[in-house]
Amino acid sequence: MERPEPTESHSVTERRGTWAVSASPLNGVKFELGVILLVAPLVWLVGGRLVPGPAEHLALLAAFGGGAALWLIWRTRRAMRRALARGAAGQGHGTQ
Repeated sequence: MERPEPTESHSVTERRGTWAVSASPLNGVKFELGVILLVAPLVWLVGGRLVPGPAEHLALLAAFGGGAALWLIWRTRRAMRRALARGAAGQGHGTQ
């Protein structure tokens, strides 16, 4: 069984000279999730010194997690509403 000769080296990813992320209405939300994931360990570490007991520390972490979750839900819903509004505005009326 013969193996075909490789004619050219192809990469799975294309090199464009710069690193870029595809345009998405959720890119801002993804960035904010990354920030929250970086801040959460700091809240965990610093919160242990700021509050007197483990119950208060747990309450602080729960408040941070709940606030972060609500923030991301709100931002995601807002981004999707805007994206759907742009899509509906670009389609026109009476076309299917």
